[in-house]
Amino acid sequence: MLASNIGLGMEMVARMRKVFSRWAKLLLISMGCLLLLSLAGCKANLLGMLNPKGLITYEERKLFFNTLALMLIVVLPVIVMSFTFVYHYQVSHRIKDYKPNWSHSFFLESLWWGIPCAIIVVLAVLTWFRTHKLDPYNRISAQSQTDPLLVQVIALPWKWLFIYPKQDIATINYLAIPVDQEVEYWITTDNVPMSAFFIPQLGSQIYTMAGMRTRLHLLANETGTYEGLNTQFNGEGFSDMHFAVQVLDSATLEHWFSDIKKSPNHLTEAAYGELLNPSIGNEPQFFSGIASDLFQKVIDTYMNSSGAVHPRQDFHHPVPSKEAS
Repeated sequence: MLASNIGLGMEMVARMRKVFSRWAKLLLISMGCLLLLSLAGCKANLLGMLNPKGLITYEERKLFFNTLALMLIVVLPVIVMSFTFVYHYQVSHRIKDYKPNWSHSFFLESLWWGIPCAIIVVLAVLTWFRTHKLDPYNRISAQSQTDPLLVQVIALPWKWLFIYPKQDIATINYLAIPVDQEVEYWITTDNVPMSAFFIPQLGSQIYTMAGMRTRLHLLANETGTYEGLNTQFNGEGFSDMHFAVQVLDSATLEHWFSDIKKSPNHLTEAAYGELLNPSIGNEPQFFSGIASDLFQKVIDTYMNSSGAVHPRQDFHHPVPSKEAS
């Protein structure tokens, strides 16, 4: 009677295992199909380094996927073996290779310690070389016959000021740059805490602080309009501190420079003082005729200050609402 019950139980377990196996396979196939359908046609919607539009972002994406592939060498076998062991050594399996007293294997120990250590070494070497190659302070192409376009960037509360010193123009929350030409950015902040300059599809987020000049080199490979933003919380208007990035061919960019030079608005020191007042959600503005050495004067303001008095204390007053601004 007992043997009969045991046999019946084993038969039920076997049937349940077959049913579970079928449903598991069906579930995996369904999930795979849904994943493929969800990815279909979404390339245009990929952001950041997943849809690179610049040389630096392309290199960053390549580093990311190379690192991911190396780590999957360890992760995937662990996942597969976890399910394999659960299935293979379940109670219903009368297997001959079950060894309850087994405790150690030098060969297996060398595998599951040696392979991860080797991967860590490869990752360290790869990351070290890529980090130095993508140093934001270095020129992207030292052999280039074309000088980089210089753009001076000042993070204000809560907007971005872009100064083109050679062209003697400036913009608020709008950046126009050439395609296939390196751009060198000098970045600082004024009357706002530490900020972070980032154009996700062109690469290299970099932090900036008052009294310091941060440098960044980027190169766009495709024309188009991209988004730039501040990724460091710096106050009430942080979430609205975005700007448009327009990548243009050289002829179109030169024409744009000529149009901005005709602007009746001049960025005098008085006009710059108005920009220091906190505001949220600013529309793009354009200026011609920039105050002499404005960028360096902003840095010197903080470099030459000392004590507990903030050099911009006169501009610390209540922030207007989005509707008012």
